[in-house]
Amino acid sequence: MFQGIEYDYSNASVVVTGGTSGIGLACARAYREAGAQVIVTGRKAAAQEYDADLSGLDYRSLDMGDRSALLAFAGSLQRLDILVNNAGGSLGNEWEHDGFDESLAINLSSVFHLSTACKELLAASEFTGGASVIGIASMTSYFGFEWTPGYGPAKAGLVQLVKTLGMSWGTLGIRANAVAAGLTRSNLTAPVLEHMQDMVDETLKRQGIKRTGEPEDIAAAVLFLTSPAAAWITGQTLPVDGGFSVGMG
Repeated sequence: MFQGIEYDYSNASVVVTGGTSGIGLACARAYREAGAQVIVTGRKAAAQEYDADLSGLDYRSLDMGDRSALLAFAGSLQRLDILVNNAGGSLGNEWEHDGFDESLAINLSSVFHLSTACKELLAASEFTGGASVIGIASMTSYFGFEWTPGYGPAKAGLVQLVKTLGMSWGTLGIRANAVAAGLTRSNLTAPVLEHMQDMVDETLKRQGIKRTGEPEDIAAAVLFLTSPAAAWITGQTLPVDGGFSVGMG
C-alpha cells in the first residue's frame, strides 16, 4: 500500500474500531496487507450491509456509545497486539446537552473504556516493540471550531489520554500514541469537501502541502507508530496535516 516501505505484521492481532470506511478502513487494509489478523467494528448488523469491500477482515457490530457492549467486545477477544481507536465523529447538534454528551461518549469515553478493557490482553502481547493503543485525534484537538463544542474537547482529551496511558502502561510493554489528522477525505469531512470550497481553500492556504489528506496518509502514520521502528515512542500525538498546525492563518 505504501511506496518505499514495507511492514511485517505477520500474525499480529489488530482491532480497528470504525474500520468500515475512511481512515479506519485504510488502516485495516494496510494491516491486512502486512499480514495481520484484523477485526473491524461498525454500527451495522453485518459486513454485507456496507458498500465497502471488507473481505479478509473480521467484522463485528459494536455500539461505541454502549459501555457494556465495549466491555463485552473486549471480553470476546482471545488476544490483541494493537488497538486502533478510530471510531468517532460529530453527532447531531453538539450545542444541545444530549448532543454534547453523545460526542464525548463516542470520541473520548469509548477510547478509555475499550482500551482499559483490553489492557490485560495488550500486556500479554509478545509483539516486537510492544503492544500499542492508537487514537485518531484532529486539528480540533488544538484549535477552536464553532461547530464542534463536543467533538473538539473530546479530541483534545484524547491527546491527554494517550499521554496518561503512555506513562501509566509503559512498564507493561504497552505504548499509547495518537495521530492528529488534518483535513482528510472521509464520511465526516465529505460535506465540507463537497459543498464548502471556501473553507477548503482557506485550509489549503495555511498548509505547506497544498492538498487534502487521503485516508492512506493517516494509515501510514498509524502503522509506523505501532511498528518496532517506533518502540521508544509513547504518549505522543503526531500531526499529519500537510503543515496546517504550523502554518499561519
